[in-house]
Amino acid sequence: MRFHFFLKILVLSGLLYACNGQNRPSVGIQHTDTLSYSRKNIDEHSNYFLKEDDRLDTTYFRAKYPIFQESKINDLIATVVHLEGDTSMEEAAHRFINSYNEYVEENNGKSTATWSRDLQVDVVANTPIFLGIRTKQEEYTGGAHGDHFTLYSNFDRQSNKAITINDIILEDNKDKFIKIVEQYFRKQEGLSGDDSLNGKYFFEDGKFSLADNFTFEKNDILFYYNVYEIKSYAEGNTELRIPYTTFKHLISDKGLNYINSIN
Repeated sequence: MRFHFFLKILVLSGLLYACNGQNRPSVGIQHTDTLSYSRKNIDEHSNYFLKEDDRLDTTYFRAKYPIFQESKINDLIATVVHLEGDTSMEEAAHRFINSYNEYVEENNGKSTATWSRDLQVDVVANTPIFLGIRTKQEEYTGGAHGDHFTLYSNFDRQSNKAITINDIILEDNKDKFIKIVEQYFRKQEGLSGDDSLNGKYFFEDGKFSLADNFTFEKNDILFYYNVYEIKSYAEGNTELRIPYTTFKHLISDKGLNYINSIN
């Protein structure tokens, strides 16, 4: 396949016209939550187009993410917004697009596929004591299939630190909690208490383990295992919900405060 360079300027102009309004904050500030923030959209395309049958395709980088009015909050969540250490989303977009452009130029203007990256960062919890963020990304840079993941991150508003499972479950109660979670996992997967976790699952030494990736929902704690963490790509990700009522006696006072703040 060849790039039709004589078309790229005309088509790019059409795309820019169709996408007017990109690279600007969404209208309005969120006032219903404890922290105020706006949402910003980034949408950038490569100037190189790939002709496939009756259509032209191009590499793109798209992102939607929150910008808080308090700069310290933006600093707090920076690592789960700017996943590769970029100082801004514009920098991330330029770097991604430039990487593709360099790849095309090194191959004499030829490519078999375009690249894409879609990043969406959402505020899933916003209370006076903690902030919950969900980061979702889908990416394709060639090969048999793309890559995708979902990352949940929770931050304590008073200490400005990430919340870990050790903040929720005291160390003395950890083993009891893991047993409860494993029971729910086995039930969800249709396994008996004696079925091995080797083979189909990727748990180390066949021993069940908690995902570091979790979030607080209204009635449950959600553990989220991304692809390749405990299953093959074909098996996909795994969402595991555990009702608070089943382990309320194991939750720390701090954990109860987090949970009560969203109910």
